[in-house]
Amino acid sequence: MEKLFTEFKPSSAADWKNQLIKELKGEDYSTLQWNNENGITIEPFYTSEDLKHSYTPAFTHSDWEICVKGKAENTKELNRHLLNDLNRGASAIEIIAENHSPEEALEGISLQHIHSSFFLNSINAGDYINYLRTSQNAEKINASLFPSAFSSQEDIKNWNELTSKLSNGTGIKTNSFNALPFHNQNCLAYYEVAITLSALVELLENKAGLQTKSNAAFVVKTGVSADYFMQMAKLRTLRRLWEVLKKEYNINNDLHIIAETSAVNKSISDAYNNLLRTTIEAMAAVAGGCNELVVNGFDLFFATNPDLSQRMAINQQLILKNESYFDKMADVACGSYYIETLTDTLAERSLSAFKDFEKQGGYFQCLAKKVFINEIQTQANEQAEKVNALKQLAVGVNKFKNDKEKINLSQTQVQELAGMAINNPVLSYELKHFFNHA
Repeated sequence: MEKLFTEFKPSSAADWKNQLIKELKGEDYSTLQWNNENGITIEPFYTSEDLKHSYTPAFTHSDWEICVKGKAENTKELNRHLLNDLNRGASAIEIIAENHSPEEALEGISLQHIHSSFFLNSINAGDYINYLRTSQNAEKINASLFPSAFSSQEDIKNWNELTSKLSNGTGIKTNSFNALPFHNQNCLAYYEVAITLSALVELLENKAGLQTKSNAAFVVKTGVSADYFMQMAKLRTLRRLWEVLKKEYNINNDLHIIAETSAVNKSISDAYNNLLRTTIEAMAAVAGGCNELVVNGFDLFFATNPDLSQRMAINQQLILKNESYFDKMADVACGSYYIETLTDTLAERSLSAFKDFEKQGGYFQCLAKKVFINEIQTQANEQAEKVNALKQLAVGVNKFKNDKEKINLSQTQVQELAGMAINNPVLSYELKHFFNHA
């Protein structure tokens, strides 16, 4: 046993490659390589020689908050759902304020004991900010506030004026960016990171915002799809590049990431397969270092039993915590030959795209010129072509279809789903092949 690690000769990357070539028996080595959708060449194996330097953890926290989205047109019903979900095991809530008054929506909810996120517009932002200041103990609240408008410098200015009443030292975070809409348009990982970086730079360039909330973390909301290792690498890339921005702008603010399972790969056929998809996405989000996680119900597009799907969405995270012990690990990918290489390569691609945005005038200019939407549409079209050509499989939809399943959709429902299918190639395939939607 003493000679166990000395009597075997170490193998280099070249040795591994030569052995593979030998075992291929004439087949080209390149057949083992493949290019993923982000333009990254994936090798058949990785060794320590692929690592560019020694790595420190991208994050050090291990636990995360189980977040639920408040969904109800009626404010009392919204409040009932939130209280019910908190009793089921959720530890964070998200509210799109719209016409919901804070007093009614948050009745009986102690914000001091949970995390909360509020998406506010110019009409209701003042009410919610005043409520947080006067009706709750603002010093003990851990909340994230998102502006509904983020398309110009004027929007940032108006947002800072609205949130300036919140004193320094509170746990209320107001420097925030919602990248989820880009993700749910079928945006590739590197491009989503680049857009997020560009938006964060706009916030960092705005000195007034930093003075208002000098110690609070910056917040990013993003989506996670079922490309497990890529999504892990995406969140780790965000944190690594945030560290670069912190040094550039000489700040110490942390980055708070809220992740949500994707809407671009969910089906209405054989909908329980969505449980597998969201579980993979949830695992990737946690392993990638999210601080909060929203798992959408398996019947996201065609609700048959919304109470069951919401309860299972919470339970998926409880199982990851209490049975799989995902809340006991912190950046398990640190030092991994494959994932560190993937993170490095993704960061390089993201930085390249980000620099191109900066040359074109930054986030707001690219938004106005439709740089983002045009490129994302191209990316989405390519994904749709893969699903239609069966090059990207969706179990229960374009592969292993359950022919015994009967789903009756009215023409009105088909039309509603068609709007949701614009950037979801799986749902689009279903409507086209199973429900006579062109």
